[in-house]
Amino acid sequence: IEGSGGELNAYTSFDQTVFYVTLSKNFIQTGMSAISQMMGYPLFDPQEIDNEREVVIEEIKRGQDSPGRRASQLLFSTAYKGHPYSIPVIGFEKNIRKVSVKKIWDYYHARYSPQNMFLVVAGDIDFAQAKKLVQEYFANIPTYKVAKVQRKKELPQKAARISVEKAEFQQSLAYLGFKIPSIAHADIPGLDMLSMILGMGDSSRLVQKLRIEKAWVNSVGASTYNPKDKGLFLISMGFNPENIQGIFQTLQEEILRFFQAPPTADEIRRALVNLESEEYYSLESVDGIARKLGHLEFYFQDQKALQKYLKALHAMTAEKLLKLAKKYFNPEQLTVTITTNADKNQTLKFIKTWTSGFSKELKKLKTPAMKKQSMVRTKWKMPAAPSKQNFEKVVLKNGTHIYFQPLRDTFTFSARAAFLGGLRFESPQDNGVSEMFSRIWLGGTTHRSENELAFEIEEIAAGFQAVAGKNSMGLSFEALSSFEQQGRHLFFDVLASSKP
Repeated sequence: IEGSGGELNAYTSFDQTVFYVTLSKNFIQTGMSAISQMMGYPLFDPQEIDNEREVVIEEIKRGQDSPGRRASQLLFSTAYKGHPYSIPVIGFEKNIRKVSVKKIWDYYHARYSPQNMFLVVAGDIDFAQAKKLVQEYFANIPTYKVAKVQRKKELPQKAARISVEKAEFQQSLAYLGFKIPSIAHADIPGLDMLSMILGMGDSSRLVQKLRIEKAWVNSVGASTYNPKDKGLFLISMGFNPENIQGIFQTLQEEILRFFQAPPTADEIRRALVNLESEEYYSLESVDGIARKLGHLEFYFQDQKALQKYLKALHAMTAEKLLKLAKKYFNPEQLTVTITTNADKNQTLKFIKTWTSGFSKELKKLKTPAMKKQSMVRTKWKMPAAPSKQNFEKVVLKNGTHIYFQPLRDTFTFSARAAFLGGLRFESPQDNGVSEMFSRIWLGGTTHRSENELAFEIEEIAAGFQAVAGKNSMGLSFEALSSFEQQGRHLFFDVLASSKP
């Protein structure tokens, strides 16, 4: 594969294992051959297994030195009692050390059979040729009896679960998780939007209050974890332990305030734009397209599930979001975990007291009567047929070179500005100034404060980045084509009127 200029890799989640090949369409036969050999005719050489055994063990050990991984494993082992999601995907060192070649073969025969797999082929391909190659390379793969596995059900959760782990990291990490349904449930689109409004992006409520206004946390965010079985509505925070009381008190206030100050039309629109944009950005490459097709097949067995998801997002209202919050912010389904270098017993005592008080306040909540909102909906322009417009170069009077390349077959537009500069142009006296400048380049303009700029970027779900290297400095911008006009105004404002 590498000899053909391609990439070969794999990954494993709680629910599936995925192997993939990405390479030029000119080498499609090479790719089909390689992945069919992997799936149907593996060697499992004992020496290679022993070599890889040490690699996996080293990765397990590195995970113990990773604050994020330690915190994540504590969360899942606490939230999913008795369920496979409580077990680290990578496994345990004692098992990796002793797993035999025979056990690997037995597992392969029990799971890696054609009736338990599906193949996705995406890209600039000839459909008839691709079908012929699939038939040639995959039709004769041997079949085995797939072992029936009854996935263990999680132990019933009837009260909040709390775990505190002593960890010698400077930063404490906390997770709050409420149980939510599996990925195919009708409530998931609304829960995704709810997490976006609460804690995704600088304009979200938790980021504004805890990181920007009070500066008590190094990071804070909300998200949904959506697997095949029950998932989690998550709030995560990284902070210095001395701020824990103020942080959790403010967190409680903001969650409770959500019911008294429901999402505004602007918040819903911003969340909609960002969630929908995320789906379109994921389709910019053949890797992304193949991953999306596989995702829809694995979790929904429905290639129209994405359109249904987007339709559900467009139907969201403040009233529906409030009902979802009331339904799933259930104190009996809450998990709180913390990894910290502070005193474990004192932290545990504080969290138990806080959780008890928070649970009582949640139970008191009533969904308020809602006034009808005037919702502003997005209108997306679908890509036109592929264009053959020529590349164009323009040189301005001041010497600026501008290059245009119209492409009508993509959802996005991007702009880049590059300058000679960076490390090579610095002296020992000002070494590092390029890197420092790139980090504060998006700190506001003469027309927009840093906060206003962040809000406008998130309003259109754009990507904005400043970089500095050894020989150059640059500014990059990307947004959906529907927001080209707003995007151009932002890009040129930062480029010409930056006020770090």
